[in-house]
Amino acid sequence: MNGSKPDLKNRLLIARECIGCDLENVDLQQLDLEGVNLEKANLQHANLHETNLNKANLKNANLQQTRLTEAQLKQANLTKANLFEANLSQSNLEEAILQEANLINTNLNKSIIKNANLYKALLTGSKLSNANLEGANLEQADLSTYEELPTLLNRTNLNKANLKQSDLEGAWLVKAQLIEANLQQSNLKYANLKEANLAGSNLKESKLNYAILDKVNFCGTMMENGAISLKGCSVQGIYDFSPINHRKHHSSRRHFN
Repeated sequence: MNGSKPDLKNRLLIARECIGCDLENVDLQQLDLEGVNLEKANLQHANLHETNLNKANLKNANLQQTRLTEAQLKQANLTKANLFEANLSQSNLEEAILQEANLINTNLNKSIIKNANLYKALLTGSKLSNANLEGANLEQADLSTYEELPTLLNRTNLNKANLKQSDLEGAWLVKAQLIEANLQQSNLKYANLKEANLAGSNLKESKLNYAILDKVNFCGTMMENGAISLKGCSVQGIYDFSPINHRKHHSSRRHFN
């Protein structure tokens, strides 16, 4: 879209849309852009720090190396958006649509991504430490190593996340929370899962070759062969996540190793 950057910025603020506009390097920080239409817009290197983009349409937008720290992106549509090396630390992406988005080497540390749709998203080499992805859909997402840099998911909340057929080869998931997560047919080869909590998760037909599994809680987990593990179960509140029961029960005071 032709036009000077100031004119395009004014158009965005007044008309609440700027489809296909060139807004590279534009300063849009701390603005209220809720619900705006920026489909196919070029926002490379733009400053969107603390900007409200809730429910915004950013489908197919170019957000390479864009600053989105502490931005609000709840229910935003980022389908097939290019977020290569963007900084989204401490941003809120709850219920956002990131289907097939490019998030390679993106900084998502401490971000909220609860119930977001990341189906087939590219997250190789991304940083997701301390992020909250509870209930997120990561089916067939690629979270493998990028140019020898592992995807960082240390201490990340992935409880009840759908990671079916996802690629987590070489990913770091130290102390990650994966309670009741679906990891069926996922690739966890060489992944670091030290002290992770996989209670009640589904690992059926997954690949764990050479993965680091020190002190992992597998209580009630369906393992690669379909068997239910009791490793990590403690006395009270043992979880029974078998297909028939799928409930919490109690037993005598003992610990399973």
